[in-house]
Amino acid sequence: MKAILAAAILLFAVACGQSQGHQAASSPSAPSSPQPLLFAVLQAKGTPNAWTYNTVVIAGLDGRERATATFAPMPLPNAGCMGAILQPPAHVAAGKVFFADANGVIRSLAIDGAVTEVTTFPMTSSQQMLSFAVSPDGTSLLGTVFTVPTNAWTCDGSTSSATYGFDAYAATNGGSSRLVYHQSWTKPQDVLALTGWDAAGPIGTFPTVWASQGGGPGSTLGIKVRVNPATIQPSAVLTDPAKCLVWDSNANGAFVCLGDAAMTAGGTADQRVSQTVSVRQAGDVELWHSTVVGQNAQFGPYLSPDAQHVQVCCNDLNLAEPHELLVGRDGSQVNLVTGFYASGWLDAMTMIGYVKTNGGQQPTFSYVATNAPSTAVSIGFAGAFIGTVRA
Repeated sequence: MKAILAAAILLFAVACGQSQGHQAASSPSAPSSPQPLLFAVLQAKGTPNAWTYNTVVIAGLDGRERATATFAPMPLPNAGCMGAILQPPAHVAAGKVFFADANGVIRSLAIDGAVTEVTTFPMTSSQQMLSFAVSPDGTSLLGTVFTVPTNAWTCDGSTSSATYGFDAYAATNGGSSRLVYHQSWTKPQDVLALTGWDAAGPIGTFPTVWASQGGGPGSTLGIKVRVNPATIQPSAVLTDPAKCLVWDSNANGAFVCLGDAAMTAGGTADQRVSQTVSVRQAGDVELWHSTVVGQNAQFGPYLSPDAQHVQVCCNDLNLAEPHELLVGRDGSQVNLVTGFYASGWLDAMTMIGYVKTNGGQQPTFSYVATNAPSTAVSIGFAGAFIGTVRA
């Protein structure tokens, strides 16, 4: 399997001497070796918590880091009795990792370690929250900067009357950003957050859940929408959220959503639940669906790059410990190795995640292949998965 097997190194000798008046026969070309799969992660080194990311890394399945860069981490706005939810400060596009710092400067990290300044979506306050998206070819970028008042959610249940601000920007790689529009208001309003850019165009959430009782890193809460790249305004929803809530999408524009859960006979409210997993392509046309039992939708699902599999948590039927489930378009449903919790897909055959430990330390990455679902292979370091840089 090319995503897991290391490339064989082929050595050959070339006769380079030739006698006077005689030309040596040309040596045949060596067969090219397949390139190893590489992926990007975020890490928090010496920061107050596990999601105050300040380092981006490109690594391989062997656990060896190929490239790394550090940056000033995103500020965490004071939202009062609610915790701000930050969007991921990094995305993968065009074989590089694009990452943002606390000033809104976007840079790219290449596999060879080269760091290049791309553009800036200006951030001037610790009360600002950035979201951005990069086109698949890495040439175009969109960004939003949301400014929230200090103590926006007061502990007595009232809301602040201070000013909220929202700025939307567009840029080309290597150029200055352009302000597309500015908005301001004195009461909470629905806001757009950019979350990615697939073959059908930029996507985001609207409305976006930007604060919660727990706060922390970006969540799946919010309604997935298409975004008009010219106006940076929310467009059509990917699908009707009242019927099927979108969780994950892939680079081709396909996405997975979960329909309404239904109780099954003999079950309890949090265990015996029948759930419809629906995989659809851009335009909201269903490709396939499957019904699973014993699922808790808050932990997934993730869609494979070829849209043939979905990983979803968790199957608890007749098991001592819940297992994540691999659901296939062919109707298959297979329990994954005990303790493995997926973070996404490296390629169409390989899931990445971590194996739960009881030691209280941040677990390290492992990967599981679709043709070996009962085996998790440790990669050896920790972080937050961003995406595959090179498959």
